[in-house]
Amino acid sequence: MKIDPGRAAGFATSWPAEVRLLLLHGPDESASRDLAGQIAAGQAKSGAGITDLIGAALKDDPQALVAAVTSLSMFGDRELLRLDGLDDGGTAAVELLLAGPAGHPVLATAGYLRKGSTLLAMAEAHPAIAACMNREPRAEDAPGLLGAMAAPLGLRMDREVAARLFEASEGDRLVLRRELEKFALYKNAAPEAPQRLTLEDVAALGADTGEAELFAPIGAVTTGDMETVAELVARLPDGVGIPLLRALERRFAQLAQLRAEVDRGLSPAAAVDNARPPVFFREKSFYIKALIIWSQRLLAAALADVLAAERNIKAGGGVADLGVQQLLLDLTRRAAMAEQRSR
Repeated sequence: MKIDPGRAAGFATSWPAEVRLLLLHGPDESASRDLAGQIAAGQAKSGAGITDLIGAALKDDPQALVAAVTSLSMFGDRELLRLDGLDDGGTAAVELLLAGPAGHPVLATAGYLRKGSTLLAMAEAHPAIAACMNREPRAEDAPGLLGAMAAPLGLRMDREVAARLFEASEGDRLVLRRELEKFALYKNAAPEAPQRLTLEDVAALGADTGEAELFAPIGAVTTGDMETVAELVARLPDGVGIPLLRALERRFAQLAQLRAEVDRGLSPAAAVDNARPPVFFREKSFYIKALIIWSQRLLAAALADVLAAERNIKAGGGVADLGVQQLLLDLTRRAAMAEQRSR
């Protein structure tokens, strides 16, 4: 069944018993991942555990999804299975899930599912699946979008401030949320003590003053450029671990989706040109080279390691910035080795 983003957001605090899978999809993948993060955070706050699974793995092992859901439910604790990168290759796995015994709910994100998608057709027709499409926001949507995201953080802003933030982040909702969280700390804002965000604040600590620092290391990591990564890692500022890991999550998840298109016969260049949301033109060469280097299996393993590193930081597991730097170097080595094998 189809639902809108507002209704999907309610799953964070109250997951309907009849819904076994929530599918967040559409051309705005950043919005889907941001909404998934908010839902997972809300469920975790109410006591549910979160278990991650990579959607690309289901094509070769359709039983993995139902096995994970039912095995988790055996322990009796509340659990949410978070499935990243689901696509038509996982349709058989979802069919098995719906045919099997009830277990813990599944929160899945997908990219843009084109007309004729078997997964989308099933999701929109089946009453146990809630399918929510996230469309790319337009500039005129900025005041409403930013206002809704900022209010729970205790921030208020005028239209011109919303427009500046939207432009600086290119409408990427994950980037916007990180920036708003940063501004809320900067302004000491809270819902019970709201603060107004001004253009002066944006100029002092804006969305365009830190995010760009992540583009170079991510491109170098995914293309196996050891020399560049070693140099950039040494210059990364303290406290960049979580933002960098999340940026890597987005990159590896998007590469996995594009790699699926390559495996279906598209050239890497064509897959990048057809990507939705579009790939920034300055980064296209990095994406194309990465698609030549990384197989679906290697991408799934890399994404799992990045997700695990983020969980360890949040749990106080001692990874911190030094551990992130080591992971970046390890991922770069994997890319370099894969490139040598591909020659």
